[in-house]
Amino acid sequence: MKRWLPLAVCVLHCLTLIYLARQHPFGTFATETDFYHFYAPDAERIAAGQFPQNTFQGPGYPATLALLGKLTGLGHDLFTLAKWLSVVCAVACGWLAFVLFARLFGFWVGVGAQLLLIASGEFPQFSLNAATDVFFLLLCLAALVAFLGERLTVRGRVAATAALTGAAYVTRYNGLFLLAAFVLGILLLDVFAQSWRVRGQLTALFVAVFLLTASPWLIANYRQHGSPLYNTNYLNLATEFYPELVKGKTNQDATRLLAERFHSFGDVLRHDPATLLKRYPENLWESLRRSANDTLANRWVTWLAWLGILLALWVKRSSAVLVVLLAAALYLLLMGLNHWETRYYFFLLAVYAGFAVFAVAQTFAWLRARGWLLQPAFAILPAGVVALLLILTLTQARQYVREFLDSHPQEILLARDYLQRAGINGKRIVARKPHLPYLSHNEWVFFPQVQTLDELRAWAESNPVDYLAVGKRELKERKKLSALGDPQKAPAWLQPVWVNEEPPLIIYRLALPAK
Repeated sequence: MKRWLPLAVCVLHCLTLIYLARQHPFGTFATETDFYHFYAPDAERIAAGQFPQNTFQGPGYPATLALLGKLTGLGHDLFTLAKWLSVVCAVACGWLAFVLFARLFGFWVGVGAQLLLIASGEFPQFSLNAATDVFFLLLCLAALVAFLGERLTVRGRVAATAALTGAAYVTRYNGLFLLAAFVLGILLLDVFAQSWRVRGQLTALFVAVFLLTASPWLIANYRQHGSPLYNTNYLNLATEFYPELVKGKTNQDATRLLAERFHSFGDVLRHDPATLLKRYPENLWESLRRSANDTLANRWVTWLAWLGILLALWVKRSSAVLVVLLAAALYLLLMGLNHWETRYYFFLLAVYAGFAVFAVAQTFAWLRARGWLLQPAFAILPAGVVALLLILTLTQARQYVREFLDSHPQEILLARDYLQRAGINGKRIVARKPHLPYLSHNEWVFFPQVQTLDELRAWAESNPVDYLAVGKRELKERKKLSALGDPQKAPAWLQPVWVNEEPPLIIYRLALPAK
């Protein structure tokens, strides 16, 4: 009967997410900005046979959206498709966490890991997001489960893992941590208990399948940019290690500004290598410290996870356990090059969940082995502790989900409706966020980094645009243009055509005199 418990958790999890997802009709101003900026437009480009424009991530996620759009007929509503894809992936991530840790430490540890993962911190919130985060975690966990499984032959496991690793890399370039972890697992940890000759053959097979999976993108990237590995994540690296250049910002204002200074990873590394080397260990420690923040997992879960890692290395050390820990360590080392965002560390969350439950189970097993807590009633204590952790976790996660669902910028839909009624489409709209232009079938132009109305006019004279949208995000990021928040104070060359008072959102039509 107990074997049906993980499935029951999946069903309950799925029903809960369906209920919540129905309250999420369009993207918010947080991380779903990337959906309207990169993922949805790139999915449309890929479906039309065009090259994707996102240079920070590979095309794995938008290509999946494009394929699913054709298969489901939802190509016209990519947000809905992406939202439900995250729901499905989140449920699958819970199942994979169960499978992974049940294999490592037993059935009940697997169930506990499943429960803590799906309920922790911001993970439930991102289970509803039209974003890559849960999709990428699914690929990572699936790769680990395939690598450590026993149903396929050794070569079959290696090939399946390599294909999933290639898919992870094409989705997010930091998926390379899996490549390193699995190669080291084959060669040094000898997960498959083979001779050095066979280990070399398996490594060659792994690399070959990885390259075969990633090759369509590697070739296309080379033809487009001159390098199969081309990406612009060096701008994220620069924002983190040279914050003084962008006043500590890590958003688009920062990366767009730094794009004028840096044009490659080499440029970033050569700028100030001493500072970079000094700040990397500081940033790495800060990332580890912040991983104990409640937005990722309850602090008790994190502390127990660290204890569980020590206990596993002491009493449960195996090549499989070491592969998981190696993957987590490599992931942390890689992410130490980037700024902190909770969603970047969901892979670490999955590891924390499993080892935290293992710490609870192993501690009680140790106590019972020494003659303590032998009465039958005490047998349920480990489950009680995990249940308490789950309650604490759910309390925090519920708050994050509620704040997320309450953060929809409803004024965007009102403005979209106006533009549609007025027949305004195919126009160039300046805005800080891409939501309104995308939803109204117009072209988004990023709000320029100008400081005065005169600078804005000079920019507009050399950059033909049709409309300017000014809302709370624009007023927050362009404080010196606060006069645009009151249409009566706007200059004559900006004519307000639509106004929403609260939250503030004004659409101006540019009326510059012809030259």
